Amino acid sequence: MKRSVAVLLLFLFAGAVWAVAQETKGKILIIDETREFAASLQLEAMARVLIQQGFSIAAIIGFPEEPVEGAPFDFVLVIPQKGKHIWLCLPPTLKPGAQDGDMKELEGLKALVREVFRGERELRTPAEDLWPLLLSLKLAELGIFGEG
Repeated sequence: MKRSVAVLLLFLFAGAVWAVAQETKGKILIIDETREFAASLQLEAMARVLIQQGFSIAAIIGFPEEPVEGAPFDFVLVIPQKGKHIWLCLPPTLKPGAQDGDMKELEGLKALVREVFRGERELRTPAEDLWPLLLSLKLAELGIFGEG
């Protein structure tokens, strides 16, 4: 029951976000693998902040096995069911940290994750960990970044 309520809220939220976002800084896909209502609410709070900052957000439940509607995305946040990390997936052709503005936004995103998840989770990038790099390659293969 809790799972179905969370799924419904996430899909309603994702639909509302697509309708609201007009001019955006970029497109973000959030992959929610959590099974807790509280985690879904935290993700919604994070998405609202990102929307206020000018990003367009789409959200799905579970890791995709086929292309996702709305692609290509600029980056993807994967929130695993358990663990202390959130994986930031980037197009494999993107060189993270190439520009000062990118680094400021990345630090802002890391701070946002820490704040929303009250320090229980932290953002990890392909430059910091192998897992988001592998996930990025799989997402690129599916055309999520427009390279499929």
